[in-house]
Amino acid sequence: MWGQEPQLQQVRERLKLLLATHTNELHPTTLHAKQGELLLKQDAPAKHLLLLTRGKVAIQVQHQGHSPHTLTVVEAEAIVGEMGLFGSGTHSTDVRVVDGPAELLQVCSDSLLKALIYDSELLIELLSLVSDRACNANKEITLLLDCINAAYKEDDILLNKGLIALTRLNSYISQTAQQLKMLGKKNE
Repeated sequence: MWGQEPQLQQVRERLKLLLATHTNELHPTTLHAKQGELLLKQDAPAKHLLLLTRGKVAIQVQHQGHSPHTLTVVEAEAIVGEMGLFGSGTHSTDVRVVDGPAELLQVCSDSLLKALIYDSELLIELLSLVSDRACNANKEITLLLDCINAAYKEDDILLNKGLIALTRLNSYISQTAQQLKMLGKKNE
């Protein structure tokens, strides 16, 4: 899901240009993070946008003390933390280093939003990126719901079609659907 959006390369290049052009206003800082380090916390205020320049990070969600679920793993040069800029002002996921050490450029959200006033093309590209990520998440949720329905109805053909479609979209989410399939077999 993340890292595969067609306009992501344009956003990366524009963000690099914006960082170079507006260094005095944006004051980007370089972060070095160790394996397992939490970079962004779910439900925390979105104070920074990060550009991953080296390493891999997992995008994870967690519900009220349960174990975290990995939605995807992204590598350099992925942008993370942008969704919190435009919505509720909080991060919707955790971002954790899974292949480190990682190196990231960190930009203060307020500074970036001020700079975006003068670069409407980058703003539109970032909003498009957020929109594409939300649409992809909707596709994955729909496929998971279809798989749950197929498992409930014990329709192996429909379940397998859903699993194949999920695997093409996101291998991490498809693992959950595979667990659902195995659960159905345990109940036989």
